[in-house]
Amino acid sequence: MTITIITPAYNRAGTLTKLYESLKIQTNKDFEWLVIDDGSTDGTGELLKSFIDEQEKKSIAANSDTFPIEYHFQENAGKHVISRSEERFSRNAET
Repeated sequence: MTITIITPAYNRAGTLTKLYESLKIQTNKDFEWLVIDDGSTDGTGELLKSFIDEQEKKSIAANSDTFPIEYHFQENAGKHVISRSEERFSRNAET
């Protein structure tokens, strides 16, 4: 059973590397990492894109030690606003 690790982010480029490194050393890779960026301006998006590129390169090299990363950016909406993409993931989780 694949699980989804959901990480909300707003200007968290300084902390996401530690999380990514932790995910890479997990022995069970039956998960996907979903990052919802709420309008970061600190390079969070570029950092996540580098993580995605790294995972794709490993996947192409037939390295089974990879996991999918999905990155979604939305304009800053504050704490209590859910985007359409998040609603889709919530509905899919219930089925």
